[in-house]
Amino acid sequence: MKPTYEELEFRLKHTQDSLDATLQALVKTQNLLKLALDRITELEERLNKNSKNSSKPPSSDRKPNSDDQKGNKKKSRSGINRTLIPLEKVDQFLDCCMDNCPDCGSDELSKYASESLQQIELPEVKAIVTQFNRFRYKCACCGNCSTASLPKGIPNSAFGTRLMALIATLTGAFHLSKRDAMLLLKDLYGVEICEGSIINVEERVTRAIAEVYHRIHRVVTKSILCKHFDETSWRNQGKNGYVWVASTSQAVCFKIDAHRSKEVFHKFVGELAPSPVVTDRYAVYNNVSNDQQYCLAHLIRDFRKFGERKGIDGEIGSDIEKELRAICKSHRQYREGSRSLKSRDHRLRHSRKRLENHLIDGLASGSNDFGNFCENILERFDRLWTFAKFSDVEPTNNLAERDLRKIVLWRKKSYGTRSYRGQRFVETISTVCGTLKRTGHNLFEFLKKALSAFYSSEEAPYVSPAFGF
Repeated sequence: MKPTYEELEFRLKHTQDSLDATLQALVKTQNLLKLALDRITELEERLNKNSKNSSKPPSSDRKPNSDDQKGNKKKSRSGINRTLIPLEKVDQFLDCCMDNCPDCGSDELSKYASESLQQIELPEVKAIVTQFNRFRYKCACCGNCSTASLPKGIPNSAFGTRLMALIATLTGAFHLSKRDAMLLLKDLYGVEICEGSIINVEERVTRAIAEVYHRIHRVVTKSILCKHFDETSWRNQGKNGYVWVASTSQAVCFKIDAHRSKEVFHKFVGELAPSPVVTDRYAVYNNVSNDQQYCLAHLIRDFRKFGERKGIDGEIGSDIEKELRAICKSHRQYREGSRSLKSRDHRLRHSRKRLENHLIDGLASGSNDFGNFCENILERFDRLWTFAKFSDVEPTNNLAERDLRKIVLWRKKSYGTRSYRGQRFVETISTVCGTLKRTGHNLFEFLKKALSAFYSSEEAPYVSPAFGF
């Protein structure tokens, strides 16, 4: 029996409702699948992050096992003869003579030549202990008692200026722990010292070089030299903080603060001199009124991350990465003298046009995050080319990152500081040590002079009088 019209209409409506419900479930499933695939892609990118496609340090990269080299015999290395020390610097001369021939025993020997061997040896060192007898006096006129003063430049401490300078060098420049410094002083010099005394010495050294720190800070922020800025994490008193660095070709200055904000940055640098600056793309630096150069090395890593994707993001990201590398190579060749300024600028003009086109393609055809990233770069496109206008500006922020490397290694070994005075010691000793390294001075000798001047109530020594710090 054939179904009636009403039955067919009812079946059709039921089938349509079922199809609508299935279609809604399919759309919902597709959306969930898209979210899952996007999440998988994001997690894979996180898993594949390394120092070449992110800001992770090279020390965090997992190194592959090297191939066995049983069949590859290592090449022998030719030795290098040590240059003889000038005779006026030789402390003693010893003649090595023979009375008999070692072959036949004859005593008929005649000298015809000599062979010199200069051997460097360390002297036996022992700490010098000086006892200052400070006599007390009583005035017969007023009855007041007083104690004789120490000689000028002698600290009122159990440790002299040379020992203080050595302790600060061990813990501040070579980043030995307090206990390692204690053991080293005991083994080499027989000096017994406790951990609390090392902390007190560091505080005294901080006060002695505080004036030098302020001079360096003033010169770094107020000079017309190109400035590099960066920051990294630091812990103080068990809380997360940050180390800010300002670097120039002549000096470097560090500042530790609990925050990573615009207010802290402006408090650190104050009113900058009208000179170009090199930074990464952290938003705090966008408020700088000076000519700004974005670090191209950071951009190379960022676009390499996109270049490792499949599809249009990977194609455009790889093209942008290659163009940025070509820009850095052209500038490096110019710095090394293998390319003229005219040739470099000619290549940069073509690279600029190609890079702009690639970024526009990424904005138009790339995924949402890749398109937004390209748009952000295009809005500040001129900040990629400041190095081409100034002779002392580099396209990367490697100068500041190299200065921060010491601080990062210190943080990994010590896990930060546990007091405000420890924080001040890290700031001042790192600033002075980094600046002295720039100028080729000896840190130990400088600290010794600074401590002697501090306890003599004299002006702290200058690292570079010509530059005023």
